[in-house]
Amino acid sequence: MTPPLAPLRRIRLLAIVGGLACLALGLGLQLLDRSGVIDLIGSVLYVVLVGLLVLLVRPRLPGVVIAAIALGFATAVELLQLTPIHAAVVGAFPPARLVLGSAFDPLDLAAYLVGALLLLPLVRVITRPAAVREPQ
Repeated sequence: MTPPLAPLRRIRLLAIVGGLACLALGLGLQLLDRSGVIDLIGSVLYVVLVGLLVLLVRPRLPGVVIAAIALGFATAVELLQLTPIHAAVVGAFPPARLVLGSAFDPLDLAAYLVGALLLLPLVRVITRPAAVREPQ
């Protein structure tokens, strides 16, 4: 038996709040420092953000499907960096670098997996119905 889910409006609101928090944290960390650790945290947040966007659009998808979509998207974008398409898109529209990244890094693939694993409990919490308090 599948567990009950929260109302769609609540799920979407929490997905938006979570997505904005990912963006703020990721951009804030980039302003503080440009170290390897910060880059890996940014990669984790990237997958979480993509997963929250999927949750926003399709709030009834199971968490494992959301995590798989986010992981697949991030991995595809990372692999795109190995092709001339990446350079052409970023050359034509430099802000695309924020979404497409700057250069292939195999460590990002591991960070994406961590982000996908973090999505599983996060989606479960967001889609869980709010606890109903008994009147006292």
